[in-house]
Parts: sequence; structure tokens; C-alpha cells
Amino acid sequence: MRIWLAVIVGCAALAAAGPASADLVQGQVSTIHRPALTATGTSKVEVDPDTVRVTGSVITEGKTVEEARERNAQIMQEAMAAVKALKLPKASTQTLNYSINRVTERVEVYVTPDLEQWEFPWRVTEVKSTRLDIHYPFTLGFAASNELEVKIRAETPEELSRQAAAVIDAMMAAGANSISAVDYSAEHNYDDAKREALAEAAKDAQLTAETVAAAAGKKIVGIRSISPSYSVATPPQWRRRPYAYDYVRYAAAETAARPATPTSLSAGKIQLTANVSINYELEYNPGDTEFVQAP
Repeated sequence: MRIWLAVIVGCAALAAAGPASADLVQGQVSTIHRPALTATGTSKVEVDPDTVRVTGSVITEGKTVEEARERNAQIMQEAMAAVKALKLPKASTQTLNYSINRVTERVEVYVTPDLEQWEFPWRVTEVKSTRLDIHYPFTLGFAASNELEVKIRAETPEELSRQAAAVIDAMMAAGANSISAVDYSAEHNYDDAKREALAEAAKDAQLTAETVAAAAGKKIVGIRSISPSYSVATPPQWRRRPYAYDYVRYAAAETAARPATPTSLSAGKIQLTANVSINYELEYNPGDTEFVQAP
């Protein structure tokens, strides 16, 4: 009985408060439109490369797997010894992408079978042509491939290129038959260049925002968000993946000789581009408030 009495009293109280609550939402509701401005700044910074990676390949052939592997191992050891003999102060080596593959050539044979004399491993119910085309992969031998990457560091781009060229000549003289990549990069100067580019891009965005805001008769009073981004453009680099089959036919590793003229390389600049997008909050004026009649 007490529970029902409490429910009745509560409902009566809500009913009594209804009209008073409705009176509170009558009138005008103000909507504040805070003005904002987004500006993007860009900056480009160029730095000298301080690192280069030279990748050379040794590809050998043989009638057997062991023969191809043995020849490859001998030449690779000679190539590594030749690079070490240069005594470059800041150089390191590592091997990459070692593989041994069967080298095949597809043979096409055309024959005219005698269905009464030949025995087939399958049942022939209908023959539309008297010629059989047989495609069979014929094994030529085996090819072993191994890559040697030499990483070089130097103080100047000129010295970097000179040492990279010396590595190429040494590897080719030892029997390497492909230089598949010469990659320049700025590993130790990169962080400083990135900070400089981002700072200049932020200043560019700030200058753009101040110019546009002043022209619109506004003042910048705050920042809502900042979005930085950057990209790196390295000098044009030569890169080609060697294909074992191209070298098996000629066995270039067996006839490689030191070139009469030393290799020449020249390192270009590395360009870092930074973009900074900033969303600014502008000053608020009374005219920016819109009054909406409440229902």
C-alpha cells in the first residue's frame, strides 16, 4: 500500500513540474560561429649524401648444382677479399639474395603418330589431327646467384663517389658480372635536415595565415590543430635486377677483366620536402553570433 502511494505522489509531482519546465526553454537560443582559418606551408631543404650502397652480383653456371655453387663461392670470396683490400675506413659488407636454380629451355617436338602401332598411357577416343605437339622443359644446367652489398660512409660527396667507384672496379675485376644498384642516401644528416624543413614549413604556414587573416580583418587568437608531413627525393639511382638465365649462356664471371678506364660516379643532392598544415582560430566578434528562435 505504501509503495503505490509513493508512485502516485511522484507522478503528481512530475505533472505539476511539467508546465514550469516548458516555460524555461521558451525564448532565443544563441549559436556562436567561431571563425577559423587553415593554412599550409611548404619548405624544401637539400643535403649532401653521406652514405652509398653498392650492390654487385656473382652469377655462375654448372652442369650440376655442386659445380655452380663451387664456382660462385670462389668468385664471391675473391670479390669480398678485393673490397677488403681497398681498406676503406668506413665500409661494411653483407651478402643478399643467395639462390640456386635450374636453368631450362623449352623444347618443342612435332611428330606424326601411328595410332595402330603406338601405345599411349591414356585412352585415345578421337584424333582430330595426326600431329602431336610435345613441349618439354630441357635442363641446360644450374645457376647460382649471390649478391654482395657494400655500404660506404664518407665526409664529402666527392670522396663517397670515389670510394664507390673503386668498389665497383674491384668487384668486377674479381669476377662479379653485374652491378645491380648504386644507392645514395643521407643517414646521418637526415634528422637535422628534416627538422629544418619542418620549421621553415611551419613559418611559411604562419606567414600565410597572418596575411590572409589581416586581409579579412581578423586576428589569430589560437591554434586548433597542426598536421606535418615530409618526403625525401634522392638523386637518380641506377637499379636493375640481374636475371640468371642471361648470364648463364655467356659465363661472364669466367671472363671478367678490370676495365682499362676507372669507373666514374657523381653524387647529387638529396632533397627533403616538408608540408605543415595549421588550423588557426580567429578572434570572435559579436556579429559572429546567430540567434535562433526556439520552438
